[in-house]
Amino acid sequence: MRYRVLGALELRDGDGWTSLGPAKWRTLLAVLLCHANQTVSTERLLDELWGEDRAPQSATKLLQTYVSRLRQTLGDEAGQTLITEKQGYKAQGYRLAVEAAEFDAHRFEQLVEEGRRSLDREAPETAAERLREALAMWRGAPFADVPPTPAVATEATRLEECRLQAVDARIDADLGCGRHTAVLGELEALTAEHPFREELRGRLMLALYRSGRQADALAAYRDLHRLLSEELGVEPTPPLRGLHERILNADASLMAPRAPEADRPAPAAPRRAPVAPANCRPPAPRSPGVMARSR
Repeated sequence: MRYRVLGALELRDGDGWTSLGPAKWRTLLAVLLCHANQTVSTERLLDELWGEDRAPQSATKLLQTYVSRLRQTLGDEAGQTLITEKQGYKAQGYRLAVEAAEFDAHRFEQLVEEGRRSLDREAPETAAERLREALAMWRGAPFADVPPTPAVATEATRLEECRLQAVDARIDADLGCGRHTAVLGELEALTAEHPFREELRGRLMLALYRSGRQADALAAYRDLHRLLSEELGVEPTPPLRGLHERILNADASLMAPRAPEADRPAPAAPRRAPVAPANCRPPAPRSPGVMARSR
């Protein structure tokens, strides 16, 4: 069985994705997925399904019915996937056993971590590929068709923040690959949506500067400076002020890295290839990173 929550809650067992019908079933599965591979107590499930003060007298029996129906849907009548944790003969809670490859949220976070590690190793092409694959898994708001509960709302907020961080990292990777022009429109839209995010503003400034728009990069900084001063009464952080100073001084080290060797045309073969010492070729210049690495 496979599960998707980066959008509507869906299951896949065979060829197609399907959704659970009744809202209480979706809520139960969503809460168990929020705590995948962890035991969720019966009391916690009752609170999530009905609220602390609204559970009917038959709530415990209803929960057992929902668990039974969910097991039927999962093809898990033996209770090997949706596991009952017991004390004596009484159910104390339930645990949903989930492999990372079966759950889109877990797989998304795996890919994001792989992308970040590639960025740390200064392999932006690989990082961009992993991060694009991760972001392509999103179909909408997390748990889009699940009634809100404390656990679901908390996990949805966390996943949305993870998505924003993945977008940031993917833009870093694209900038590291010299794709500053390609990401400009996206950066402008994200900055308008999140005007107080300084690291995002720094990426926009860098992309504008690398695109030959120094004046626009400086204007982007002034807009943020005014916004922070008027709304919060604070100054931009030292890293952003440092980037502004470097752009103001037309720091050449901020310019885009050279395109990868595979993207450059091969030079024409010389008529005579002189023999040179193995160490005569100067090392390739290191590519400057985005704001966080260029301080």
